[in-house]
Amino acid sequence: MNAPSETKETVLIVDDDPAVLILIQTVLTAAGYRVLSATQRADAVRLALQKHIHIDLALLDVRVPGVSGTELADEILSVRPNIRVLWMSGFVDDEFIRIKLLDGYAGFLPKPLRRDGLLTAVQQAIGAATVRERSQPALSAGAAGHSA
Repeated sequence: MNAPSETKETVLIVDDDPAVLILIQTVLTAAGYRVLSATQRADAVRLALQKHIHIDLALLDVRVPGVSGTELADEILSVRPNIRVLWMSGFVDDEFIRIKLLDGYAGFLPKPLRRDGLLTAVQQAIGAATVRERSQPALSAGAAGHSA
């Protein structure tokens, strides 16, 4: 069988646009990912709090109604510190990307989304180190890349 149909990773998608959610769900499900989705903060946090559900990646819109994307990421990471966070937005803010990507998040995906770009970004983000792993001192020799 061809690649990702056997993947077991779970992606939590948070975007207030139902059309974007449906597009991402369709693409990721067809590629073999388990998908959870939310259009608002409360639903995303409720899903993150459900300990019986394993979540590998949170794919978050930078702008979520009622809360900034970074505040939502902080809430999710406070209960799920090992989740990787991949940002997406149709509004490219160079300062946000520069600051937040250097803060250890898994990446940024610009909208409009393309199937191949989405799949590549999700695959790479799931393989990236978590925010917590990057911010803690290295346990092994060679803690390179620790610049301010």
